[in-house]
Amino acid sequence: MKKNKNVRNRNSLIRSIVIILVLAAGMLAACGGNHQGGDNPPANDNRDEVVFALDWTPNTNHSGLFLAKDKGYYAAESMEVDFQESDMNFIEMVANGTAAFGIAAQEQVLQARASDAKIPIVAIAAILQHNTSGFASPEARGIRSPKDFEGKTYSGWGTELELAIMKTLMQKEGADFSKVKIINQSASNFMASMETEADFAWIYYGWDGVSCETSGFGINFILLQDIDERLDFYSPLIITNEKTIEENPDLVRRFLRATAKGYTLAISDPEAAVESLMKVAPELDRKLVAESQKYLNQRYMSDAPRWGDMESRVWEGFAAWMEEHGLLNHRIDPADAFDTSFLP
Repeated sequence: MKKNKNVRNRNSLIRSIVIILVLAAGMLAACGGNHQGGDNPPANDNRDEVVFALDWTPNTNHSGLFLAKDKGYYAAESMEVDFQESDMNFIEMVANGTAAFGIAAQEQVLQARASDAKIPIVAIAAILQHNTSGFASPEARGIRSPKDFEGKTYSGWGTELELAIMKTLMQKEGADFSKVKIINQSASNFMASMETEADFAWIYYGWDGVSCETSGFGINFILLQDIDERLDFYSPLIITNEKTIEENPDLVRRFLRATAKGYTLAISDPEAAVESLMKVAPELDRKLVAESQKYLNQRYMSDAPRWGDMESRVWEGFAAWMEEHGLLNHRIDPADAFDTSFLP
C-alpha cells in the first residue's frame, strides 16, 4: 500500500541508502540477548527489545503484527517489539540494524541487493501470497484494458518500476506507451486524484480498492498478473538483514513464530485484528478497516501451505522481468534474497 506523502522515486531511496551505508561504521547489532522463547516469558527486563520498521502508517497489512503484540505472542517469545513508522527509510533502518525487522516489497529487496552497495537485506516472510496491485480508473473513463491507457492521464509516484510495468502491459496489447500523459500525483488520495487530475493510477486493492467500494466510487481494475504472470510478485514482505540471520537466528525464529500466530489468528478472528489495528490507529475509518480486513484475510495464506511461505519461481520470474527492463543495477541470484527456513 502507498501513501501520498511517500511520493518518492525509489531510485532516490536506493541512492540515499548507499550514502548512509558508506557513512556507517558497519552493520549495527539488530538485537539484544539470545533468550529461548516459550509459553512462560521471562521478566520484562530480560526480553529482547526489537524495533520493527513499518513501510507506511498502520493499516490492515500490519494487523497480524499488532494482534501478535496484543495477545502477548511476542512476550511469550521473550521479546518486546516496538513498531515504528519509517517515512520510507525502512530499508535503511533494517540494513544498518536500527531495526531488526521491517516491511518492504519484493522489488525493493531485489533493487537493494542489486545496487552498487549490495545492501544485504533478506525477505523472511510474505505477508500476502499474491500481488493485489493493479491499475484502477473510474468506470466512466472506459479503461478496461492496457490498450485503453492511450490518450489518458496517469497519476503515479514517478518510479521507473511503475512505468516499466505500464509499458510492458501496453506492449503486450499492441498499445503505444508514448500516448500516455504521466504526472506525479498531487491529490490526497486515489479518488481525489481521479476527480481532479488524472484518469487512472496504480493502487493496492486491499486498501484503495476497498475504500472505493465502501464509498460507492465505481472503478475498473486491471490486476497486473492477469496481463503478465511474472508480475504476481510478493508485496509486502517482512525483511531482516544478513547479519541478524548470521548472529542471532534464534531471534528471527522466535519473531516469526509469534508473528505467524498473529496472522493466523487474524484470519480466524478478523474482528480481533480490526480491534488491534484501531487501538494503534484510532483515526482510521472503522468500516474501511473491517472491509479491508475481510479482503486481506482471504489472501494472507491463499493457496500456500503456511503463512509467510515464498516460492523460488516467483523470485526468479520477477527478478528476470526486472533485469529485462533495466531495473537492477547488477545481476544477482534471487535465491539469496529470501529465506523461508525460519518460518514455523
